[in-house]
Amino acid sequence: MQETDGIDHFCSSLDWILPAHAAFIADQRMHLLKGEHGYVMLASGFSPQVGRYLQPLEAVWRLASPFVGSDIEGLVAEFNDHLRNSNFVDWNLLCLSGIPVESRLSEVIVETFRSQYRIGLGDDMRRFIADISGGSAVWLANRSAKFRANIRRVLKRASEASLEVEYLRPTEKDVDELYQRILSIEAKSWKGMSDTGILDGAMKKFYEKMLPRLARRDGARVIIVKKDTKDIAFVFGGILGNTYRGLQMSYDNDFRKFSLGNLVQFKMIDWLSREGIENYDLGSELEYKTRWSDKSLTTTTFWIWR
Repeated sequence: MQETDGIDHFCSSLDWILPAHAAFIADQRMHLLKGEHGYVMLASGFSPQVGRYLQPLEAVWRLASPFVGSDIEGLVAEFNDHLRNSNFVDWNLLCLSGIPVESRLSEVIVETFRSQYRIGLGDDMRRFIADISGGSAVWLANRSAKFRANIRRVLKRASEASLEVEYLRPTEKDVDELYQRILSIEAKSWKGMSDTGILDGAMKKFYEKMLPRLARRDGARVIIVKKDTKDIAFVFGGILGNTYRGLQMSYDNDFRKFSLGNLVQFKMIDWLSREGIENYDLGSELEYKTRWSDKSLTTTTFWIWR
């Protein structure tokens, strides 16, 4: 999968797309094209507005590429043959998300489909990535003086308050219990109290499905901060290759004076860099992430009408 140039590898992996399908669009049938040149995974649904449609298994944030393979030209050609095959699922609209902007994959999609169908472009999706390949000290040295001073204050305050940092690589056996600890912290966060977090519904299910998959291959990384014996903050994510993908971060609102978001993010960067991880994918666009990142990845969505 990682040989597919330019795509968001973590969000195009089974660790992301299968939990997304189960949590958000479980009623939509999955379709797998296993061809000579790679794989294409899509889900089919129906809408009164557009009729029958095909979309990636993760279509909530549209980060996942449905194409995984080293020979992009061959893979897209194989996929096009299936679309025109009367035995394949009927469709009126095709959504192809997670396509890197100004990439060969983007060019091949246009070259392949423009003579047969109508093509439109959706919104771009940008991810921010911190380069931690040189270690946390080098990464921090590349931030602004104000940023560095703030991190030093956060670390000093945490030390003076005797905050304890737990570094956890959960196994499949203990990941469910750990997730309950995470949800207990989330319930006391501003997100939990405003019903915008991961306490219930599809978002809770998404991570319930994902974390055991990550733990099974030792890909989950979790930090929990404690005050005395009380869990007060967490950050967790998953590793694929040399990249860590941040998933969720939150903290008990009663302890916000400790700037716990900054604390857990920096502690995670320091831990991962010592493990040899080179990239910290902070996820989709939020203004604060520009201060933590060094580069970005932007993908777009193609809408194709039959």
